[in-house]
Amino acid sequence: MDKPVDSFDRADTSADTSQTPDFDLEHSFEEYVDFHHPDGRFLFRRIEDALVGEAAAIGGRALDVACGAGKLASLLAERGGEAWGIDPSAEMLGLRAFVLPDSEALLLRGVGERLPFADASFDSIVCQGALDHFVDPPAFMREAARVLRPGGRAVIALANYGSLSCRIGRWRQRGPTNGDRPYWQPPRDHHHTGSLPFVRGLGVEGLRLERCYGLSLLWLLPGWGPLLDRLPERLRRTLLDVLDRVANRLPAQADVIVSVWRAEP
Repeated sequence: MDKPVDSFDRADTSADTSQTPDFDLEHSFEEYVDFHHPDGRFLFRRIEDALVGEAAAIGGRALDVACGAGKLASLLAERGGEAWGIDPSAEMLGLRAFVLPDSEALLLRGVGERLPFADASFDSIVCQGALDHFVDPPAFMREAARVLRPGGRAVIALANYGSLSCRIGRWRQRGPTNGDRPYWQPPRDHHHTGSLPFVRGLGVEGLRLERCYGLSLLWLLPGWGPLLDRLPERLRRTLLDVLDRVANRLPAQADVIVSVWRAEP
């Protein structure tokens, strides 16, 4: 097996944290939301299915950037490929031993803006719901272009704060909260606000936007989750599937935007 790591001295990429804003090096399990309504459970299954499916279709060696406990990397390893994960949080990486003890994915600590891997090391990169935490997203995109092999893909899923649900929530000033924050307001640890214009502006030399599509519609809309709770399972699933197909064609309105970037020489 050829070795993808250029220098493990670069793996502890806490590097220059004197800049403002700081790298989010201590992301915690406690920051996760309990998605107890069907719309949240549906959305996060769709995100996993989309990213794992995109990367598995490419095959070869995959890298999950901002991997948390390494779930996506583990799912990719189960598909038979070589899977790596990188995350800045020691706490999240440490959870892998408890929640995914049999995982064959290889995890290390570092930040997306400075990947500790050699050029052209990977066939695919996935990044789930983390790019808005990054201090310098273009730096990550340049790193993705560098470590991807020509023809490889970077697949990024990002929460859309310009979604139909968020716009209705802001208009009505209502909806579920996460701590002291309404759902349609980005958290304080987000350095950027996810939206379709933000995604389309991520292009850098060596990466071309190939496809962009949406996942799910109306997540967290006031009253939507409790309504789904009361519906028969078959009707609930049909509604969620239909709205997901609409979101696929209208990423600007979708709850999550998935962008697929092709690495070019």
